[in-house]
Amino acid sequence: MPPTSAAAGKGGGPECGNPYEVLGLKLGATESEITKAYRKLALKLHPDKQKADLSEKEADDLARRFHDIKEARSFLLDAEHKADREEYDARLRSNAVRREEDAKREQSMSDRRKRMRE
Repeated sequence: MPPTSAAAGKGGGPECGNPYEVLGLKLGATESEITKAYRKLALKLHPDKQKADLSEKEADDLARRFHDIKEARSFLLDAEHKADREEYDARLRSNAVRREEDAKREQSMSDRRKRMRE
């Protein structure tokens, strides 16, 4: 679950949501992978590269997405966010492990226990 913008101000992560999802990357991506994904999306979403006949809503949406990829790249690569990124990555890993354990527990439950739980 991506952090909310309220959590972002407290070192909880960027306001754009999950920076890995914004850039289309997996947790633990290298600096070169982050840079490559950012450049690819920046070329695609940059406001100066867009058609002139876009509606105002479409243009605003593209501008917001462009801002999100800039923020995601900044969060993942800038030295000033290093501690926040490490905390955020640890939280994502912990949540992934918890989901795996819950799924295993759910699979190993008997049908009777599942009905009782509901």
